[in-house]
Amino acid sequence: MAIYIVKRLGEAVLVCFGISVITFLLLHVAGDPVRLLLSIEAKAEDAAILRQSLGLDQPLHVQYWIFLKDLVRLDFGKSLFIREPALSLVLERLPATVQLTIAGMVIALLIAIPLGVVAAIRRYSFLDNLCTALAVSGQAMPIFWLGLMLIILFAVKFHLLPASGRGTFLHLLMPAFTLGASLAPITMRMTRSKMLDILSADYIRTARAKGLHEQIVLFRHALRNASIPIVTILGLQFGRLLGGAIVTEAVFAWPGLGTLALSAIRNFDYPLAQACILTMAFIIVLANLGVDVLVGWLDPRIRFD
Repeated sequence: MAIYIVKRLGEAVLVCFGISVITFLLLHVAGDPVRLLLSIEAKAEDAAILRQSLGLDQPLHVQYWIFLKDLVRLDFGKSLFIREPALSLVLERLPATVQLTIAGMVIALLIAIPLGVVAAIRRYSFLDNLCTALAVSGQAMPIFWLGLMLIILFAVKFHLLPASGRGTFLHLLMPAFTLGASLAPITMRMTRSKMLDILSADYIRTARAKGLHEQIVLFRHALRNASIPIVTILGLQFGRLLGGAIVTEAVFAWPGLGTLALSAIRNFDYPLAQACILTMAFIIVLANLGVDVLVGWLDPRIRFD
């Protein structure tokens, strides 16, 4: 197991290196922050001086080499606009994004697991068709549209929940539900599919023949084995969930890493944008590693080479 984890961490470093190259090139091709930092009346000489002071006058490969050497020391440089270390800004916003992502995943599981189990037990019934229709509708529903509808309904019309910001538990409800609703459909359909396969297995018929209570058969035997592909799909969807958090944060003005990354990209703030993107990439890689380890614990038949 230890060798496997070290190997995966080495692969994570290579993935982050590739992402850093792509991010660096795309940001530098997209625009010039000097034009935003200087006023319209600034002369060409002023722009040249500022570009030189920021190190943007050097060739791209030289700039990337400097960035890579600093990255080894976890030094992303200072934000071009906020004038504070980029990593400290990221770490300041990171807890809000992690809180929103975990809350969204919990809500997705609370919605998807019961509906998936019920749909499998009541196969081809009205409940099964209703759950399937809800899953298809949820997958087709854009995250930003759902967020706006929730704001209009619960914040503007009924004044039950705050429309934006982060503070109390009530501030978390609508963004977390919006995010969870994007993950729940595929999780529900996977739960239903695997439960249908397992409920027809021989060992389930044997457990029932031994007189075990139906709840024990469903949750101790069937659902635990069905949870292996569910955990796998959650790991694969974690990156999508984190990307959805960026949209959700923008809709609800949630002060997380997503809004910080959007602001940095819009302003061509190279150090801050690179810090945001690489941090999210590393979190996704670690989440996938955690899922692999968890699946190995759930299924003893899996062996790590």
